[in-house]
Amino acid sequence: MQKLTIVGSDQLMGRKIFIGVSSLEINCDADSLPIPPEFLISRETSLKGDSSAMNSNKNKRQSSKALTRTEARTLEAIAERIFPKTDTPGAVEAGALDYINLALAGDYAKLLPLYRRGLRAVDRHARRKLGAKFMHLDAEQKDVILADFEAGEVSDFKPAAEFFKTVRYHVLEGVFCEPQYGGNKDMMGWRLVNFPGQQFGYPDPYINERVDLPPIAVDYEAAEED
Repeated sequence: MQKLTIVGSDQLMGRKIFIGVSSLEINCDADSLPIPPEFLISRETSLKGDSSAMNSNKNKRQSSKALTRTEARTLEAIAERIFPKTDTPGAVEAGALDYINLALAGDYAKLLPLYRRGLRAVDRHARRKLGAKFMHLDAEQKDVILADFEAGEVSDFKPAAEFFKTVRYHVLEGVFCEPQYGGNKDMMGWRLVNFPGQQFGYPDPYINERVDLPPIAVDYEAAEED
């Protein structure tokens, strides 16, 4: 039986080491991410670390989410298994779902049909194999279903492996991207791997030394005003 690859599981190297390998080459610079500028959150807002971090442009964001409630719940259940909460936050806590939902309403819109078909296929496969919707399965059962997708072993959905790879990549983007794009809430992802973010420079005492600095996010709204 195929075994699902979970970021941060006990069977893999620790999260910080795993992500540090950078084999995924997640690109989270301002020019590459798919969220329209009008949906950005200022750095000051993102640093608050509570629900207000997502309220800067609430009306625009709510009207621009691409997935239905049912689709979003299925995707949330998938993300929980791809990057689960352990003693540290998981994908859901880091806001990865909001990031993906906004992205699918923006530059990732061409991937929305794949998401819709894939999410339906996940539920269909779960019902056929285990007798319940995906979101209602326990963790071990969810891993069985997702392992089938990862291996491309879903008979009625040929792009199963492509769908899983796409979702996994986007979940990790949502965990580690700049907070202004809807994910990495309170810079949780950066804190997990001790990434300092966009520091404004390093004084002499920090040169060639290992230092523990709180992460800093770029305030793109302020930069545009300049």
